[in-house]
Amino acid sequence: MPVGDIVVDPRIQTRHPDVSADSVRVAWSNVVRFMAREDTDPLRYVAVGYDEYGRLLEMVAVLDESDRWHVFHAMRATTKVLRELKLL
Repeated sequence: MPVGDIVVDPRIQTRHPDVSADSVRVAWSNVVRFMAREDTDPLRYVAVGYDEYGRLLEMVAVLDESDRWHVFHAMRATTKVLRELKLL
């Protein structure tokens, strides 16, 4: 499971007003499934986790050289991501 500091891109809430930075942080700390997306540079990680409202969020992040996670995509989990993570 991902550990370490997390930076949430402010564009997430602009694009998905129902998903706050706090919701992303909670979901990141409650990850259910997490995996690297091979053949991405920099290496991207996709994860799903539950936020404080019980919603399953999908998140995509990169890990920087200081071991900080930069989450640049978050929204309610889609069927596509659930299949990618072998949850469906």
